[in-house]
Amino acid sequence: MKWMFETVDLPMQGFANFESFKSRLDEYIGSDAELCLLLDLRMPDMSGLEVFEWLKRSGYSLDRLPVIFLTGHGDISTAVEAVKNGAFDFYEKPTTDQRLIERVKQALQKSGEFLVNLEVLKQWSERIDRLSPREREVMFLVAKGKLNKVIASELDISMRTVEVHRANVFDKLKVRSAAELATLLSRLSDRLGFDQLAGLE
Repeated sequence: MKWMFETVDLPMQGFANFESFKSRLDEYIGSDAELCLLLDLRMPDMSGLEVFEWLKRSGYSLDRLPVIFLTGHGDISTAVEAVKNGAFDFYEKPTTDQRLIERVKQALQKSGEFLVNLEVLKQWSERIDRLSPREREVMFLVAKGKLNKVIASELDISMRTVEVHRANVFDKLKVRSAAELATLLSRLSDRLGFDQLAGLE
């Protein structure tokens, strides 16, 4: 199988057992390489399904590391269930080489899109980090739909000061309205840990 992928310029790394895979996983996840994991449902020390469940329990993103199962005829129902639980796809052995190659390429594309999104999140995080503590406070209150006079009262500052901070937030984050700001922050909240956004949506 390694030869099959390398003939189409898709480098492949095999692992003899789960421990060897586990010892290298963080190195691969932390790289800028697009990734896809092929798992046979039946392996010597740990089944593919057990590895898959371990990945999920350990918090690894299935967008960063899409999983494709290879299965025998008797395991198809198990593989279908795995896809319902987040696996990218499954193939019954023996599979058509070209069909599997194309699906692996699609999984790699998904992994690449995750990396792009991760870079975008990093850029947004850096923009938000450039806000002053007071600007961040105003940002969250504006995103929750509060009026300037209410924000002024809650933060014990003048309305003019709120207006200045609000303008600075909009300028630094390149947004044009409170609604746009709320939409942006709700999308970023899970990834960037904005616990202040509780109840924003």
